[in-house]
Amino acid sequence: MQTVYVKFLTEADRAKGFFELAKSSGISSLPGQVYQVPLAALPILDEIHIDFRRATDAEVNDAQDRVRNPLRSGSGHQMHII
Repeated sequence: MQTVYVKFLTEADRAKGFFELAKSSGISSLPGQVYQVPLAALPILDEIHIDFRRATDAEVNDAQDRVRNPLRSGSGHQMHII
């Protein structure tokens, strides 16, 4: 299955788009509000007028880096070992 990374343009689009894709085709969430969706599911978003754009390579790489190494993600959270 081919997938694509997207970002929703508004908070309302994000909530509705996530819900619709979760119940119909599947969606994976990454840090930075980047979502991995099946390529075949994009027409669903178009049909219900959900605004989105493809995530840039930099956004996808950053999200994947934050998953792989959360301590170096720049999120401001640090682990303190005593």
